[in-house]
Amino acid sequence: MPVTLKRRYKRRYILVLCRSSSEELLSITRGKAVNMFGYVLAQKALLKLIDKIGPDLHVIRCRSEFLGEVLCVLTLIDTEHSAVVLDVSGTLRSLRARAVIKKNVLETVLGTSTKS
Repeated sequence: MPVTLKRRYKRRYILVLCRSSSEELLSITRGKAVNMFGYVLAQKALLKLIDKIGPDLHVIRCRSEFLGEVLCVLTLIDTEHSAVVLDVSGTLRSLRARAVIKKNVLETVLGTSTKS
């Protein structure tokens, strides 16, 4: 009988601009995912908060096969906790490198300081 190795799920890292706290953003995202797609999909997506860059930039991890659903959920979060997806990456290293650039661009465009 051939031995098969368990393969790890591919992940995607999502850079989100949101004024809410990280824990609040994650709980709202999970709740919205349950409402839109059901409890099973929300659990299979394996949503997890990875990092916080400054006061407003959050990094969320999900399984790559559910990326479309997670992006849809983040887009449809209510206006009180509105979230804007800035970038999606397959590796955390490249996302962090691009996050610094995007953070500087946001500071220039918005004219506000989001320094940590």
